[in-house]
Amino acid sequence: MSLLLTILRFIISFMDLKEANIKFHDEASEDYDRKWAIRFDDDMARYVLEKFELGCGGRLPRKERILEIGCGTGFAMLNLGLAGVLDEAWGCDISQGMLDICQRNAEELGFVVHLAQADAEDLPYPDNSFDMVIGHAVLHHLPDVDASLREIHRVLEPGGICIIAGEPTIRGHQIARVVKRLSTWGIRTYARLGGRLGKKPVKLREHPAIVADEANHELQELEYLVDIHNFRPKELCEKARGAGFKIARYETEEFLSSYLGWVFRTVEGSVSEENISERWCWGAYRLYLRVRKWDKILYRYLPHDWFYNLVLYLEK
Repeated sequence: MSLLLTILRFIISFMDLKEANIKFHDEASEDYDRKWAIRFDDDMARYVLEKFELGCGGRLPRKERILEIGCGTGFAMLNLGLAGVLDEAWGCDISQGMLDICQRNAEELGFVVHLAQADAEDLPYPDNSFDMVIGHAVLHHLPDVDASLREIHRVLEPGGICIIAGEPTIRGHQIARVVKRLSTWGIRTYARLGGRLGKKPVKLREHPAIVADEANHELQELEYLVDIHNFRPKELCEKARGAGFKIARYETEEFLSSYLGWVFRTVEGSVSEENISERWCWGAYRLYLRVRKWDKILYRYLPHDWFYNLVLYLEK
């Protein structure tokens, strides 16, 4: 490890977690949608709607006032808009950079959004303001999950619901780490053996975007720092009940499809962009969708906490 990297890690280790969240997401915002293959189209809208309907156990109800916490670039609420379940929404995020991209995406799609830079532990909305709160991949970034759940409960009106999808389970995260290590070893070995990808010899990046040994440039270091939590689903439900929710339940999703996705992201983050063709991207995505169908069958037989993503349903 270089001296510069050692110094960098030392500095980051003393950084406040909220400050780190702002810095990472501000710097990542411009390239965030491309990195995570976020799109705003009918296909992605069906995909997002399926996640939230899994959480509520049926058709997602149409609500008048919907807030998304940690809205990022608008992945959840804008795709739900495309799916026809909301016309306008309120969104907040600690990162102004993410909000700027979300506003741009909303304007391009023709949706009305009301955005505010805010800390999920201290939401800038009156009590009983919303009849639904949603979120996607947000709780695991929050230093104080209990305080955030209390704030969500406060801003929901009586009878309101909250659905938060895309939160990593502890067991799912453990399996994914093994998958990422094996994938990193595999693509490096394949490159050393003269393998080809995208009809060209594999060329490894000097600084992989996704690595298994957790040692790279500043943005990579910040990403590991801001991924604070993995969850035991039952314990998270208990936290929600402690915050005042009368109903708290969960589902999980993505077993083989999640780990296949980590293989694809590890490869894409490890090799040169010239190795990643449009054919590779669409082929990987279609295979991922097929494997998701197998996961629904496996869900009947495997422990649910083996699945990577947790979907939390709460009712006030």
